[in-house]
Amino acid sequence: MRKLWGLYLGLLDNHPLVTKSLSTGFLMGTGDVLAQRLEHKFKEPINKDDHEKNKFKLDYKRVITMSTVGIFYSGPMLHYWYRSLDIMVKGEGRSVIIKKMLIDQLLFAPVAIGGFMTVTNFINNKGELKNLENFTKELFYAVKINWLIWPAAQIINFSLVPPNLRVLYSSVISIFWGMFLSHISFDKDHHIHNQNKIKEIN
Repeated sequence: MRKLWGLYLGLLDNHPLVTKSLSTGFLMGTGDVLAQRLEHKFKEPINKDDHEKNKFKLDYKRVITMSTVGIFYSGPMLHYWYRSLDIMVKGEGRSVIIKKMLIDQLLFAPVAIGGFMTVTNFINNKGELKNLENFTKELFYAVKINWLIWPAAQIINFSLVPPNLRVLYSSVISIFWGMFLSHISFDKDHHIHNQNKIKEIN
């Protein structure tokens, strides 16, 4: 394990952009596999007596999509963003860490999440984007969830994590964030489903 870590650090020094992008793609793909398993666990069975239909089946296309977005979008974007942030906000200390976190969360996060949603929706809908109203609602919801997790995570990132490992750290946290979003999305859909049932009864 120590040799592998040393090899990774060497690749990070010699090929930072490529290494960070591939790492992000791998971790985003891993996160999606875990998210799919979580979604399946909380999903209401189609037919309780039909075990074959209720058996977990991994959506490989979805995993490939998430990995591709990680390699070509999230990884490179985070690489250049953290470098730019270090240039914009120089120095050390508590005030610098807080400034970086606020800039990251108030300016960068909504743009990054919006870009991520645009790319994934574009791929999933075969080149057709969702209407602006639905996109805005989904973006606002995603940003609110983001603010529950990432401010604290980024304070740790900017205060304790070396600059060359910040993208890796963010990608690792993103695994758990993706799983959390999947669970929240299921609860939200289930709540909407229950509301619709109540309206039908009334």
